Amino acid sequence: MANHTERIGVAACSLIAEQNEWMFREQPINDIGIDAHIELVESTGKPKQLLALQIKSGRSYFSEVKDDCIVFREVNERQYNYWTNNSLPCILVLYNPDDEQCIWQKLTTETIKKTKDGKGKGFSVKVPLKQEFLNETSKKELLSFTSLPEHVTNYNFLLSQKKFMQIIQDGGEVKLHSTEWINKSSGRGETKLIINDGKNIEEITYPYYFPYTPYTMVFPRLFPWAHFSVDEDFFEEEDKSTWHEMACHYDHENDEWLAVGDSFEEFRKKLNPMRSIIHSGKVAEYMFNLSLNELGNSFLNIDEFVSQNLPYSDTRPKE
Repeated sequence: MANHTERIGVAACSLIAEQNEWMFREQPINDIGIDAHIELVESTGKPKQLLALQIKSGRSYFSEVKDDCIVFREVNERQYNYWTNNSLPCILVLYNPDDEQCIWQKLTTETIKKTKDGKGKGFSVKVPLKQEFLNETSKKELLSFTSLPEHVTNYNFLLSQKKFMQIIQDGGEVKLHSTEWINKSSGRGETKLIINDGKNIEEITYPYYFPYTPYTMVFPRLFPWAHFSVDEDFFEEEDKSTWHEMACHYDHENDEWLAVGDSFEEFRKKLNPMRSIIHSGKVAEYMFNLSLNELGNSFLNIDEFVSQNLPYSDTRPKE
């Protein structure tokens, strides 16, 4: 009976995968904890994602609920080591044949917890009840899921922005324009890069919100290779207004502003380089010119080196 229920779960996952244009490959060999592989391939034939699935089917797996999650406890140390060290990203899929509910969770060192607050011998995984297998939201998250080492993931992140660094190095211009809804925790706003390579001007949008984080902290994390300086033309009127207010006196007779402190140029040099223009006390608007910092220059040098066909690259030190 248990085997029959398990087969229903595998069949249900196969159907869901096919309906969402993922290829489903069952792994019938008795192994440590992989029941199937699913793969998404572009129409051009280029693979986009390959995942390993551990599928558990049955009403009993949905019996323990905590914090809007199903608590799955059938994990031993051998499975933990297998899943967390696998060359493929691994996910747990739970299927309830009674109501056809199908939910999932990543199997990582962050999601698999030792019992008894880390002191027990067993392991458990919390599977969010709202994390439906292969719906539109899950698809986006699963496409970004990787088991690559962190240093490789970080290198690929920089590699995705190599185009912008290269344009700056070649004498082009990259500007960052962003608006942030301040005094709110939602992180709502709009962020885009304006790229001028000398031939064309292109805008690239970053469709993300950054809750609980001021955008002045977001930008260096989003573009760690860049040094930020305000676009002086964009800020000129705002800066002059601030200068008049803080370092000038208005001469009504001659209808002009007289500096009683720093000149306008000196005053601007002392302003915060990560400043914004506040609109109606609700929205902060930023416009920065991006240049390469030490990381950006170093990355381009390293990328050029590793992209070459080098002699002796097959040699390795003996362990």
